[in-house]
Amino acid sequence: MKLTYRGIEYDHNPPMLEVSESDILCNYRGRSHRYTYVRHVPFPQTQAELTYRGATYQINRHGQRQTVEQNGTKSVFSAFQRKLAELTPLMDERRQLLRESARSHSDSIQRSLEHRITVAREQGNINLLQQLEDEMRQMA
Repeated sequence: MKLTYRGIEYDHNPPMLEVSESDILCNYRGRSHRYTYVRHVPFPQTQAELTYRGATYQINRHGQRQTVEQNGTKSVFSAFQRKLAELTPLMDERRQLLRESARSHSDSIQRSLEHRITVAREQGNINLLQQLEDEMRQMA
C-alpha cells in the first residue's frame, strides 16, 4: 500500500498475523460474535542468572526457575523451603483456630437470632417474625 507522509512516499506492508477462531461464542448488543485471537508464537527466553532478595536463581529457555548451586550447597531457596516446612504445623494450628472462631461466631449469631424470634413472638410482631424466620432459613 502506497502512503505519503509530509510529501514522502513509502510502502506500508503490515505484517500478516495468523488469526484463529475459537469455540467461544460471544453476544454483544444482541448480535452473536465468535472470539478470534492471534496464534501464539513462542519467543524463546534468554537464560539468565538473577538474584531476588539475596536468593540466586536461574531462568531457563522455557521461563522456568531453577535453583543455583552456591559453593557446593543449595541456594537460599532450599533454606526457604526448609523454613516453610518448619512453619507448616504452626499454620495448621492457625487454620484450626480460625475455623473454631468462625464456628463460635456463627453459633453466637444463631443464639441471637433465636432470642430475637422469641421476643418477636411475645410481642406479636408478625412482620418482624417473618423476616427473622427468613434470615434463619438463609443461615441454614
